[in-house]
Amino acid sequence: MKRFFFIIFCVLLSSSFAQRHSLEGVWQGIITTYLEKPEQGKAIWMEFDIDESSGKFKGTSRYEQPYKEYYAYKRINGEVTSDSSIQFNDINIRKNQGHSHLIWCLNEGTLVYNKVTGYLEGTWKSKDCKSPGGKIIMYRSRYEMSRTDTNSLYHSWYDNFVGDLSRGWKAYYMRDAEMRDFEFVPVYFDHDMDILKPDFEPYLNQMVKIVNSHSDLRIKIIGHTDSNGTDAYNIDLSERRAFRIRDYLISQGLRADRIVIEYRGERDPATSNSTKKGKSLNRRVDFEFI
Repeated sequence: MKRFFFIIFCVLLSSSFAQRHSLEGVWQGIITTYLEKPEQGKAIWMEFDIDESSGKFKGTSRYEQPYKEYYAYKRINGEVTSDSSIQFNDINIRKNQGHSHLIWCLNEGTLVYNKVTGYLEGTWKSKDCKSPGGKIIMYRSRYEMSRTDTNSLYHSWYDNFVGDLSRGWKAYYMRDAEMRDFEFVPVYFDHDMDILKPDFEPYLNQMVKIVNSHSDLRIKIIGHTDSNGTDAYNIDLSERRAFRIRDYLISQGLRADRIVIEYRGERDPATSNSTKKGKSLNRRVDFEFI
């Protein structure tokens, strides 16, 4: 029995270490007051160096005024709690640059990792300014945080992130994982028909969501038929099936220039046309991300 509880303890400890480690590194995003919309806020960066045994961390943060040279670079500390939330505390401002209407404050707050969206989200309040407090939302950064007067990145990323949030998109790495894990299945049609069955609509809607959430992604639609009919007729039928899918995707918000069409008639069967079942599997539209 003691061995059993020791094993459980080790598993929980290992899980806690993994959760803490997954929060290390640089995060970037948006900080707003409760009265501001995301596009009215400031850019924020946080970098955590977490002690896995205690959950405590030391780190740095950086606040930047979008499209301006104004910034504050701070030292922070805090703790990752048992539920993987981060309690952070600004210690001091090491460097800053502002103007008469911009005061950089020392803040504290709580951040929680959202496993669904991939964002680190939470609230903050000021320790030394008359600020009402507000919200923070960040994603794991692929870049280093600047420790100089130079901004970390061109601030066009800020507008892109505001757009992502307005569309309800997840963090880019979550969207990439969804794309990689997306399982293509054919959309099947009845004999000599190009009518889309409603059963396939949820699948196609998910495809639209994935393509729309990647600015450089397109979808290829490939129409097919069974071997019944002439070659010319089947080419036409496979084209009609492909365009039926295309029209549905467009109706769900996918731009036409994100779609590529191919139609192969009976020339590329998925299986033999020698049986009724085989023919039913060849009356289809296939898909590829490109």
